[in-house]
Amino acid sequence: MISLSLSNFIKTILNIQDNNISFPEEDYCHVIQKGNYLIKLFKGFLKDNCCACPHCNSKNIVKNGSRERNIKFIPFQNYNIELNLTVQRHICKDCKKSFSPSTN
Repeated sequence: MISLSLSNFIKTILNIQDNNISFPEEDYCHVIQKGNYLIKLFKGFLKDNCCACPHCNSKNIVKNGSRERNIKFIPFQNYNIELNLTVQRHICKDCKKSFSPSTN
């Protein structure tokens, strides 16, 4: 018998293949209503793996807040499916440009 963590189970259901996306063990899904539609909203996080600025390759970077991205999936079992993905933002102290990690 194969044992999946909750995070891996959600990734399997949503067909997410990026290993840098994870889901909390609690409070990972809410059902909300927008107009006539029911939406299953999953909450996920993109792991921070930045070690250098993609613009100038400087390692002099600091965290600069986070940003939420909403990703829509095809409907499933009478629910619209959305992923609210929190992504860490960074700023380079050398070139002053901001950036965030990308998904695969």
